[in-house]
Amino acid sequence: MTSYLKSELYRLMHYKWTYLFIGICSLLLLSSNVVLAAVKTTDSTFRYATTAFAFSNAYTSMAIVYILCISVSLLVFGNEHSNHTMKNTVTYGIPRGNIYFGKIFVQIMYAIIAFAIIAGVHVSSSYLLLENSASNDLNIYIRTFLACLPFFVFGLACANTFSFILEGSGGAVAASSGIMLAFPLVCNLLGMKFEVFAELGKLLPANIINFTHYDAAAEAMIMYWDTSAGFANCWLYGMVQTIIIVTIGYLLFRRKEIK
Repeated sequence: MTSYLKSELYRLMHYKWTYLFIGICSLLLLSSNVVLAAVKTTDSTFRYATTAFAFSNAYTSMAIVYILCISVSLLVFGNEHSNHTMKNTVTYGIPRGNIYFGKIFVQIMYAIIAFAIIAGVHVSSSYLLLENSASNDLNIYIRTFLACLPFFVFGLACANTFSFILEGSGGAVAASSGIMLAFPLVCNLLGMKFEVFAELGKLLPANIINFTHYDAAAEAMIMYWDTSAGFANCWLYGMVQTIIIVTIGYLLFRRKEIK
């Protein structure tokens, strides 16, 4: 396993999209702060050039990060099928378990590092370019990421699973999107008629991440993980569903004929 992980990390470090992905995402967030600061210089009454606004935009947009997990997983998986490197790896004698779990481990590690760098650029540029609101929004930002982390791991695991069992990135994207996004939507629709689907929908990552609304009376954003129980449930539901999808993916990969 150690040798395989080293080879995966070496390949990832020498792949240009490893850095382009981080650079593009960082640049997008940086540019949003630049725009806010630029508008403030031309309009002194502009109220949104603040760190509170920048951070709130970030921690209410975790659904985008959830979707991006598909891209991160495919980026790390690479062109294993089209280049027939997967077949060569198995033929070389590396156990399928090492390959499957090694991939997901590298994906998680890269995703955490990438998010830390991207968020670091966003936070630092917010403090440098915008008015410091001296609020607790940065703490909410951090708590939100920690609460959503198991859901991001689930997203990576889901895309990783379909990358292994389906040949071609298009099929992996479609199948992952179906499980991560379409299935919760279907449960929500059926939940209007059948209680069992309504209860099932409450457990799904996409619905929990999107469970945010603004409380005008309290002048605060209400999120699922605000309470200790909600935060704990995020980890419980995320890890259980990750274990399920990883187990299914591994069992299917063990039986799959690699061409």
